[in-house]
Amino acid sequence: MNARSSSVVIPAHNEETVIGRTLEVLLRDARAGEPEVIVICNGCSDRTASCVRSRFPSVTVLELEQASKTTAINAGLAASHGDAVLLLDADIELQTRDARALLAAARRPGMEAAIGHMDTNTEGAHWMVRAFYRVWMEHPYLRKGKFAASIALSAAGLKRVGSLPEVTADDTYLRCMIPADRVAVVDSVRFLVRTPRTVRSLVHVRARSYRGNRELAARYPCREADSASEAQGLLKRVAARPALWPSACIYLAVTLAARHLSRRDTGTRWERDLTTRTLSASQDH
Repeated sequence: MNARSSSVVIPAHNEETVIGRTLEVLLRDARAGEPEVIVICNGCSDRTASCVRSRFPSVTVLELEQASKTTAINAGLAASHGDAVLLLDADIELQTRDARALLAAARRPGMEAAIGHMDTNTEGAHWMVRAFYRVWMEHPYLRKGKFAASIALSAAGLKRVGSLPEVTADDTYLRCMIPADRVAVVDSVRFLVRTPRTVRSLVHVRARSYRGNRELAARYPCREADSASEAQGLLKRVAARPALWPSACIYLAVTLAARHLSRRDTGTRWERDLTTRTLSASQDH
């Protein structure tokens, strides 16, 4: 990537505790001016913007009053100069080489997007949270790459997507918009997600996902994954591994609780996991 051929757009809402880690990992092996990085602070009441400006002077910071992830993404896309853009969540660890690989894959002839695979860090999480993720990571959907958190779009992909609407499930919206045969899955790319540490936070995060997907299906009918087939695939994988059976009980309980919660409240609240957003000793100054 040259200085302005690629852009990374990072929407950030009150992310002062994690944005430094995200940018440090992303830019650790970057060459001068590579890539263009834009952090869009939306509705922030903390020091996200000042943290980025003080530690990463090469990063462009935009500040919006409205707390909206999709509005922030749209503003970042409008300000970007790259012919390929990587959409990266503010709490995701993606190394420089993997960012390069995703952007290069998105530029392949006929491709409009590129995704990698997700790794989870359950350090410090409740044992039930760890049990849930032992099963969830066996989901057939994840074996095809994770269309979330770190998505590269080519010029053609950006043109197809246009401006994102105000939806909760922004990643699913992108997945629906781009034909599956135009999505490159880069098996060598791994990005790290820190899981919720408490069961309560996990249930609320999963509830947001279910509610967002229902909202999207109602407002924007589109190509959807065969959820029944994927559920059957997960069941077969778990059934073949007796060691996972106790964890499967926890997975089912969390899933049922999250689905129930998602139907109790049809609002547009953003149940963000705060259990992994705590100041470290080096940050608390």
